[in-house]
Amino acid sequence: MKTKAISIVGECSNVGKTTLIKNLLEIFSKEGLKVGVIKHHHKEFDFDREGKDSYIFSKSGASCVKMISPNRVITVENLNYEKSLNDVLETMTEYDFILVEGYKWEKLDRIEIYRSGYSTKIISEKEKLIAIVSDIEHNLDIKQFKPDEYEKIAKIIKEYFKI
Repeated sequence: MKTKAISIVGECSNVGKTTLIKNLLEIFSKEGLKVGVIKHHHKEFDFDREGKDSYIFSKSGASCVKMISPNRVITVENLNYEKSLNDVLETMTEYDFILVEGYKWEKLDRIEIYRSGYSTKIISEKEKLIAIVSDIEHNLDIKQFKPDEYEKIAKIIKEYFKI
């Protein structure tokens, strides 16, 4: 089964992608939906701390380290290449759908966020746009929402996924 995913994109940082996803997740969670999130980060990152067992295992050459507690599983894969979005999506089949933050170059259908003072243009191809979230009106034949219309945006996403 192919994983259902859409991307939440914007031309630049600080336009509100994370805020939108956070608020949508709160709505979907209350409705009992199981939603996954993928966030692309363009730089190297590490969330582990020096001295912890998982850190020691990774630094010692483990290809994969899983940390498991009663309520959480964290998987760290140590790679010498960047995994494709498709490869990651293929591992996330147990979710009702996936929200992807970023990956604006990928061919996923998307919701684009435009914010005055940050954005200079709509970056998405019109045929890929599900909706635009913006603090100003755009002269496009695409559904548009204000940044705080979370319930309406959630509804359009559920309609898109036929939920």
